Amino acid sequence: MELKGIGVSPGVAMGQALVVEREAVAVFRLLLAPEAVEVEVQRLTRAVEASQKQLLAIKERLAREVGGSHAYIFDAHLLMLEDPLLLDRAVTVIREDHVNAEWALRTVADQLHALFDEFTDAYLRERSTDLDDVLGRVQINLGGAADAPSLSRLPGSFVLVTEDLTPSEAAELDWERILAVAMDAGSPTHHTAILARSFGIPAVAGLQDAVRRVPPGSLVVVDGTGGRLVVEPTAPTLEGFRAVQQRHKLEEERLQATSALPAVTRDGVRVSLQANVEFLDEADTALLYGAEGIGLFRSEYLLGRSREWPAEKRQLDVYCRLAELVRPHAVTVRTWDVGPEDLAPGGPTSPNPALGERSLRLLRRAPEAFRGQLRALLQAAAHGALRIMFPFVSGPADFEEARQLLEEARQELSRDGLPFGDRVPVGVTIEVPSAAMTADLLASRVDFFSVGTNDLIQYLLAVDRTDPRVSAHYQPLHPAVLRAVRGVVEAAERVAIPVSVCGEMAADPTTALVLVGLGVKELSMSPAAIPRVKAALRGASFARLKEVAEGCLALPSAREIEARLRAELSAVLAAGPVLQGE
Repeated sequence: MELKGIGVSPGVAMGQALVVEREAVAVFRLLLAPEAVEVEVQRLTRAVEASQKQLLAIKERLAREVGGSHAYIFDAHLLMLEDPLLLDRAVTVIREDHVNAEWALRTVADQLHALFDEFTDAYLRERSTDLDDVLGRVQINLGGAADAPSLSRLPGSFVLVTEDLTPSEAAELDWERILAVAMDAGSPTHHTAILARSFGIPAVAGLQDAVRRVPPGSLVVVDGTGGRLVVEPTAPTLEGFRAVQQRHKLEEERLQATSALPAVTRDGVRVSLQANVEFLDEADTALLYGAEGIGLFRSEYLLGRSREWPAEKRQLDVYCRLAELVRPHAVTVRTWDVGPEDLAPGGPTSPNPALGERSLRLLRRAPEAFRGQLRALLQAAAHGALRIMFPFVSGPADFEEARQLLEEARQELSRDGLPFGDRVPVGVTIEVPSAAMTADLLASRVDFFSVGTNDLIQYLLAVDRTDPRVSAHYQPLHPAVLRAVRGVVEAAERVAIPVSVCGEMAADPTTALVLVGLGVKELSMSPAAIPRVKAALRGASFARLKEVAEGCLALPSAREIEARLRAELSAVLAAGPVLQGE
């Protein structure tokens, strides 16, 4: 039997399945006598205090084992326990309805889950798991739920098959004894997936009812690259996976040998390979893969736990941590790229969100919130090399409007006597065709360009990249795409500003080589993609890549360009990296 899911941590592993199924815990509504109400409030307070102590202990242990950035999620959990939105509501329910603390927590949780469910962004919806984790711990400390056996005390080595794991459950696992993870829930941004990638353990998420379809103790194979879970494989199938496993191991060893080496072509041209990071937890992993900084930090996750803009202090803490973590390398923070549906779930939405009121267009209606983010970024720039990037800019007028708010934020900090970065580079994402067409006008105003090829391709070719009916028309190697990138590079070169690419084109070795041939000297990608792109670059000649790219610009179709690249670059991609240092 084979179950299909999403590969969230690459590699292949096999072993006995340990199936962990979480049972629902019944919470009963008990009516209290008036004189018992304040006693119940105190009982809730003690349970919260016990939960805080436990979370602090987990955070400290995880920080020792895998680094401080992976323990950051528990700062958010601790903040949730201090959040009046959560606990004051529970106390109000106890006092007004005269009910037990367990029922009050369940009532508040149901209300908050309804808000999370309305988010359109999958990452933001997934943060409801954090709420379950925190409240589940408080329920246990109230004595209203039986404490499940700790996953840290399970015997032997095994493939963990589970519906879901809360962040604290994932943190308490003995990862040295886990061969692989298979989950019904989850996505690449799930905390368990992040930890699995950190430990180099294959993982698959998004499976359909695996906990009830996989017999406990059965032999299973987890293919974290292909997103598959194979149950009781035949002997030939098992041998095939073992061969894949061995090849993957050798490939990883070969690629890891390049992690400390520079991304430099055979003829000495240096390319900076940086990482796209969704949230703080991935920064350590990026550095391990050899990232020379963070080329794209998506700040949207800071909006994840309420409909309100996050406080300046909270943002400052995150940006400072990130800047200090990757120092002396730089961090490029993209300002909020959100739509109205992300801020007011259930409210009015645009008929076409990709072309609607998003990013800078939306922030025009919230200048105070935007200025708060800019204040936090400017202050964080005093702690490390930080760059500010404005997304969804359609031309010079958009940039000037955003820069004016940045200048106002700088003046406010100066008046308040707060330290901030003096010369913070400011750039734009080139993802709207009008920005690409006015790149020469933008180049004289900004400090850098970052080409967001995912959206640029979508807008240039009029293709919804999420619609499978037209997916064949989403062509990264379309002549219009390559010509647009080349035009942006030429505009940047005329005024000597750097230009990077941060879309999926940067993560594919073939298209990455074409981008370098077009003159792009900075590429930003998912951390796991860095070794393969670096290996391809170290085996290539820039002079030859330039010739190949120039030849591609003259071809009329993506199909012909792909054929040309197969013929010209196949030898480079097959040869592997140059391993000796310079």
